[in-house]
Amino acid sequence: MDPRQNLKDYYYILGVSPEATREEIEEAFRLLSDKFGPHVTLRNEDPETMEKTYREICDAWEVLSDPTSRQQYDKNNLPLVQKSQLRSLWGKFTGSNDEDLKTKDSVSDLRIPLEISLKEAIKGTNKQIKLEDTLACQQCFRKKPVERAKCGSCFGSGMIRNERTETIVLPPGSYPQMELRLAGKGKFDTRVQKHGDLLVEIQIQPHPFFAVLGRDITCTVPVTVTEAVLGGEIDIPTASGRVVMKIQPLTQHGRVYRLKGLGIAGADLLVTVEVSLPLQISGDELTLFRKLHESSTQGNPRSEIFAKLSRLNQDKTEI
Repeated sequence: MDPRQNLKDYYYILGVSPEATREEIEEAFRLLSDKFGPHVTLRNEDPETMEKTYREICDAWEVLSDPTSRQQYDKNNLPLVQKSQLRSLWGKFTGSNDEDLKTKDSVSDLRIPLEISLKEAIKGTNKQIKLEDTLACQQCFRKKPVERAKCGSCFGSGMIRNERTETIVLPPGSYPQMELRLAGKGKFDTRVQKHGDLLVEIQIQPHPFFAVLGRDITCTVPVTVTEAVLGGEIDIPTASGRVVMKIQPLTQHGRVYRLKGLGIAGADLLVTVEVSLPLQISGDELTLFRKLHESSTQGNPRSEIFAKLSRLNQDKTEI
């Protein structure tokens, strides 16, 4: 690789012509130091970029302020000034239209989360969001750095803030991790002078009763002991209203019933049955439960547990 490809256009960095006098170079360096020096914090700019910019300015000053080093620089570097690495950096501030930058740098997309309620997910909704762009300053657009340093609109950064509001139209049946792409609605990329896409990722707010599993909705519904034993029809809530659900006789605690089409976007509602024991009973109910216990044909449900433990103990003894 030709080592000259790493050379930098120091004249462009300071915003002066190759024919500039030392006094003009000194003035340019002083102005840029006032705007980009370590004592300055530019709005909308990160410290790493600021440090890199100021380092380049100091390098340019060190070379061009000394007649001997400047003469050597002119001899070796001027054929490559148009390929300066700093042109890309300044292009970020000015919105450079260089064709090589347009083809090299693609527009960045903006990804944001959007939290909606379960009701909004099912029925659809419109949401307004606020975005903040960094746009090229029209007052000093494409001017040299030394000229931009005098700008009162952007304070020498070459960029200004722009706030805007976008309306997000959510269709019925939005589900968690669903992604909407809005072409040209993302942040403005000053490198290529165009908006990227806005990627909206759907998140559903927690609900006090329902939970969301993919596109299915889940919930837990209590039933009485007699309802679980005898079966029948019970009223249950859904995300879109009350419905009647039929439970089978001898429904066990924790059994899950699937109700088709009552989830998100045609998915299902999963209802977990929770057998609820009474906290208190009357004397008549107590008498009935005792009679039921005496006449029950159900064996001891813990017998199998003791049988398994007994087999395990026997196996250990043999070993």
